[in-house]
Amino acid sequence: MKLVLKNFAKIKEAEIHFDGLTVIAGNNNTGKSTIGKVLFTLFHALRNMPQQVLEERKNVIRDFFSVLLRRDSERFQLLRMMEMEGMPKLFHGLDTNVKSVQSWYEHLLYNIEEELHIDLLEEEKQDLRFKIEDSLEPSDGEIEKSLVGNAFSRIFAGQINSVYDDVEAEISLYVQGKSKNVMFHRNECKAYRSEIELLEDAIYVDDPFLIDKCFQMRLAVLGIENNPLREGLLKYLETDERPGVIEGLEIKRKMAEIFSMFQRIVPGNLTRNRRRFVLETEGQDQPLNVENWSAGMKSFAILKRLLENGTLHEKGVLILDEPEVHLHPEWQLRYAEILVLLQKEFNLTVLITTHSPFFLDAIELYACKYGVAEKSHYYLSKNDGKRVSFIDVSGELDQIYEKMSAPVQILENLRAELRMRS
Repeated sequence: MKLVLKNFAKIKEAEIHFDGLTVIAGNNNTGKSTIGKVLFTLFHALRNMPQQVLEERKNVIRDFFSVLLRRDSERFQLLRMMEMEGMPKLFHGLDTNVKSVQSWYEHLLYNIEEELHIDLLEEEKQDLRFKIEDSLEPSDGEIEKSLVGNAFSRIFAGQINSVYDDVEAEISLYVQGKSKNVMFHRNECKAYRSEIELLEDAIYVDDPFLIDKCFQMRLAVLGIENNPLREGLLKYLETDERPGVIEGLEIKRKMAEIFSMFQRIVPGNLTRNRRRFVLETEGQDQPLNVENWSAGMKSFAILKRLLENGTLHEKGVLILDEPEVHLHPEWQLRYAEILVLLQKEFNLTVLITTHSPFFLDAIELYACKYGVAEKSHYYLSKNDGKRVSFIDVSGELDQIYEKMSAPVQILENLRAELRMRS
């Protein structure tokens, strides 16, 4: 898999390969996070686009039906019940591949009158036909462009194109010889073409303290409900679903070593207690509330939870933005080892951004130890003052270490200066 960006945000150009482990290193403000956000948007917000287009057409009918049922008390009670059930009977039997107004009208009218036992007035029937016409009028391409534009706008707060040049931004994702292409101009999606449908979701992890917010109401002041990156992670952390019996046994077999590592760092059982996670440990009178865990423990607990509930699975996509920030050097080693093992056992696509030479070194060495070095790619992000580019330094990581060692040299020079003074 390959991601190509041109003139996107502050990135002048980038060609990033994903075969297993992909690591992007560099200084702050060099576009590392942008790569992760773009990859997340492509997999999370743009997956299964035909279904998304269909749901947008259905939403027009749902909104009309909601207004219709609110006209009297008996209908309103029915609406409440249907909203809880997701209105399954309203679209039952509708061939969504057929986009004729008459076909939709006949099916919907039948479902309303025969399945839901609601008699429509002639005026209401006419209104229904008008809404169906509204729903089917835009082409699939028009709806797709709007969905794409909205998705990227939410992730990048409306600033997609370069602030320096009035040029078109391009995104191209290549998977097994097929591509997905997006073009933006002045922060609007101008073109969208897809030869592939992405069905896998992406998980984006950038803040271990997000686990504190699980099972709580999403408040605007937290800035979560408008952040798909964090809302997506919260959804997966909160799910209590478990893999099937056979799949669960396979995970335990593959992950025995990893779970042993987790147990040494996050000892005990991670469980839910009302509206928070708690850690139950043998010999401890009370479970430890999530708010009282260390930042490092939260980092490991997030991975452990995603593994236990089956969110991390074969050929999934995991994006980690500077995961080493809250970790002690020893725990950085353990975290790096776990990521490498996860990639190996589940054939994950893993993207890691970092500015730590220590963490980078750990990733590289464990990739060699566990036989995934050939599936690893390393990139150095460089900022020329305005625009960012990415250099493939796989096999030549000295370029990264030289760049990251500059602060150490500054301290050495200062140390030498102080010695001379004394």
